[in-house]
Order: sequence, then structure tokens, then C-alpha cells
Amino acid sequence: MRIAQVMFSKGFGGAERYFVDLCLSLAERGHEVLAITHPQSASRRHLEGKARIRVVPMRVRGNHDWLKLWPLARAIRAFRPDIVEAQLSRAGLYLGRIKRWLPAPLVTHVHNYLDLKYFRKIDFFTAATPDQARHLRELRVADERIMVVPNFSMFPPRQRATGEATTAVQLLAFGRFVHKKGFDVLLRAVARLPDRHAWRLVLAGDGPDRDKLTALADELGIRDRVDFPGWMEDVTPLLDQADLFILPSRHEPFGIVVLEAMARGTAIVSTRTEGPVTILDSTTGWLCAIDDAADMATQLEEAIGNDAARAERAEQALARYRERYYVDAVLPQMEAGYRQALALAGGQERSAASD
Repeated sequence: MRIAQVMFSKGFGGAERYFVDLCLSLAERGHEVLAITHPQSASRRHLEGKARIRVVPMRVRGNHDWLKLWPLARAIRAFRPDIVEAQLSRAGLYLGRIKRWLPAPLVTHVHNYLDLKYFRKIDFFTAATPDQARHLRELRVADERIMVVPNFSMFPPRQRATGEATTAVQLLAFGRFVHKKGFDVLLRAVARLPDRHAWRLVLAGDGPDRDKLTALADELGIRDRVDFPGWMEDVTPLLDQADLFILPSRHEPFGIVVLEAMARGTAIVSTRTEGPVTILDSTTGWLCAIDDAADMATQLEEAIGNDAARAERAEQALARYRERYYVDAVLPQMEAGYRQALALAGGQERSAASD
């Protein structure tokens, strides 16, 4: 198939990493890919020069850059795609405006509990979780236009070697430093850990709350045990060095970072947010209440104090990742979604012709 992928965001969070991995994995499976993305995005750097991927840099300014409509349509029409896919709301909005000029069905992968006003012209939705599919149905999207296809990671499954015991348990969390990610809760949780536990936390990332988080670490008296290395696009070395990965989010529609930790054989503590509760359970990690430093501290204490349990749950999580969330398991489902979108579009065309 020939598949046009459109994402206008400049950053490199979970959705942007998904966009890059999807383009790369589709190309590796023999599809031709057009990737339209922000000229200064990390996505562009990761995709340019790759076989079977053509990158077209395009910047749209806000939601009303009307002068970009025809260049966007022209780039897609020149590629002659079988499928056009919008990643995130701005792409959905702009592609919807040029829908009448597109030569292929318009699909989107749901990264969040979306506002349908940006996706009114979408023909077909792939939802990352059953709950996101439920949300689409509540918005009166017909069942035949929805397929559940989970997010995935290209991290190859890796059985962690048993290493020497360390003096301090290495804790890891990373992401954008914003309120919904809950890193303030994590700092308050580790500050509650009993003195008998030796630990060190790496809190990687950046964002508007960086100064607040470093100030909170000072206030809690744990600044000498928390490292802030900044934003890191390649988190593999961090995961490989960590004994425990923590996702403290207040809101997490899926959580690709959880998949990455699973893939590297790193034990996980996560809040019971929307995405992680569909991925993890008590056999594959530790789950704690949202926005509750005391409960998080309890789960952390249990995980830190039990090396055997960490190893066992990490092994179970790795097996689940390999079976359900590794690219080799998920891409055939995405291809099936594209075929369903094409079949649906073909049926609509036949119906219109008969009318």
C-alpha cells in the first residue's frame, strides 16, 4: 500500500514517537510512506533518508493557515496514496478541510479522548484501547468505522540478565514536566520511603514545571538523591540501568513509555490511569491510586524490598509485550484496519453510484 502520514507537531512526546515508529515499521513491511511533518521536528530527523519513506516538511501556523491547504492537498495527491492518516487534532482538522481533494480514505489513530470537532471528516478510526473505542461510540461514531489497534513499540524484546546486587535501587521516570504527568506526586512518594531503603531516582525530561520540581526536591530534602538529566530522545540506556520504572501520571490515555519499560525487562510501578490499566495488572507490575503519594510510596516500598518479585513481574510483562504490543504483533492489525477502511470506502462509492 501507499500510505500518507500527516503530523504537524514539533515536539517528540509519545504521539510523535508513535508517528515515527509507524512510518518506519510500515516501510520495513514494504509499504511506501509519505510523511508530512514540521520542518524542525525530531520526527523529520528520524525519518529522512530511510528507504521507502518520502518526507515533506510543512509548517502550519495555528488552526487557520488557509494558504497551506492547497500545498498539503497537492503533496498528497502527487503521492497517490491508498490511505491518508491524520495523527493528532491539527492534522485531522487540516485533512478534513481538503477531504474533497483527497484520492483515498481518511483515517486517524486515536491517541487521546478526542474532540470530534477536529475529526468530523474522518472515515475510519483505530482506537488504542477499548475505552477509547467506547468514547467514540458515545460520540455516535458507527461501529463499522472503529477498530481497536493498540499502540506498539519497536523496542525488541530483551530478557534482562541477572546482575550483581546494587547498594541502592535505581528508580526511573521520564516525560514532559507538566502537571498531568504527576512527577510532583512521585517526588512526594519517594520522600516517604523508610530510611532502611537505599534508592536513587533519575527524573529525565523537561517542560514548564522543571523549576517547580527541582524546588520541590529541595523542599523535601531529597535533592541529593534525584538526578535531572534533561530531555533524552533515546531512553534505552536509562531503562537498562533502572531497577524500577515509575509512571506517576494523573492522566495517561495509553502510555507508550510503559511498553518500552516492558520491552527492556524493567519492573514497573504505575498509577491506575486509563491506558496502563489496560496493559498492566498485578502479575506484570504494581498499580497505585492516582494523585496519591502515600499509596504510591506503599507500592514502591513493596517493589523496592522484593528483588524476586521485581524479576518475576518484569518477566511476565516482557512476555505480554512480546505477545500483544511488539511491532510484529500489532502491525498486521493496523494493516487490517487500513483494508477495512478501503472496503468501507469502496462500499460507500458503490452505494453512491447505484443512487
